[in-house]
Amino acid sequence: MLNFDPERRLADQIRVVENAIVVPWGRGQKRAMARPAGVFTAGGVFCEDAVTYRAATRPTTVQPEFPEPDEIKHEIKGTVLFGGMAYGHFGHALCESIARLWALDAYAGQIDQVLFLPKKKVTWPVRSLTLLKPMLGTLGEVPELTAINDPTRVERLVIAPQAFGVNDMIGGTPEFREFTDARWRQRIKAEGAEKIYISRSEVFRKRGRFLLEERIEAELEKEGFTIFHPQQHDLETQLAQYKAAKVIVSTDNSALHLAAFVAGPACRVAILLRRPGTIYHDFQEQLARFAAIKPMISDQCTRYWFRAGERTQMNEVISLIDFEQTGQALAAAGIIGNGHWTNPSEDEVATALRDFEEQGEMTLTEIFP
Repeated sequence: MLNFDPERRLADQIRVVENAIVVPWGRGQKRAMARPAGVFTAGGVFCEDAVTYRAATRPTTVQPEFPEPDEIKHEIKGTVLFGGMAYGHFGHALCESIARLWALDAYAGQIDQVLFLPKKKVTWPVRSLTLLKPMLGTLGEVPELTAINDPTRVERLVIAPQAFGVNDMIGGTPEFREFTDARWRQRIKAEGAEKIYISRSEVFRKRGRFLLEERIEAELEKEGFTIFHPQQHDLETQLAQYKAAKVIVSTDNSALHLAAFVAGPACRVAILLRRPGTIYHDFQEQLARFAAIKPMISDQCTRYWFRAGERTQMNEVISLIDFEQTGQALAAAGIIGNGHWTNPSEDEVATALRDFEEQGEMTLTEIFP
């Protein structure tokens, strides 16, 4: 378990390990989501501060066996920052893969490269950086990124504590908040609509969303909102739009993690919950810590469906909201003027379900979480 405190500064815990041995895939016992991987000193001492985490109680790597000499096939010269795990999923990349980059501004010396452990094993490990490269490109000047598949000796490895994650790590630490403020909020130029709805109506069909989301879009368009589909824009455009927005309505999704880095305290945010659980606590904490925003929360889901024959994943459920209650809640919060939304009929719901199944080539079954 990581002793994480969003108020504790970490700069004095940055350390340099000479001739470090980095093991991306090691022998050992996997534990839940955590695979054997990590960093050792040249003498074989495991570096606990290089363990990667999703949350403070959820490590994603565990100590592997120290590799045999003939297994250490490569060497990287120069000074390298340990970046942690390279994710191909937007939300995890944003919350976990950038969590040590604050050291780019806090470390006194020059850093030549940033080294990542691939989340998935691919023939060419640099391909695991496909999502990260454009993401880190929006942070301004960043050293070359690299990734490895085999145990590798690094001439000089900079290890900075992980300063961001999800759940109890979502508030970040002071240096991490300062880093994203300088690299994103202060650097990005605001450009875009003043009122936006972050929609999921055009995401891949297996991704969670609202049923009949187009009704939400239509109601908000009447109020002057622009419907924004993040996946249709590059990251620089997304950041510029979120910084420009004075009102954001969104479901609880990864786009809000990005918005929290650039939105200002005057921005009003309303979150329409689309799944059961308490994930919205993450968004509340992050928006408060990074942007001094207290979002309005609307929890109005009445029914949920998931793909028949598969293990239910709550982040991918299809949800139906009470439109009447949602409109009233948004109006009461001052997000919209006219909150007189109407609910669809049972026939409209049935038709929407049938169309969704046909277009997605799937069968949905109602669940009761």
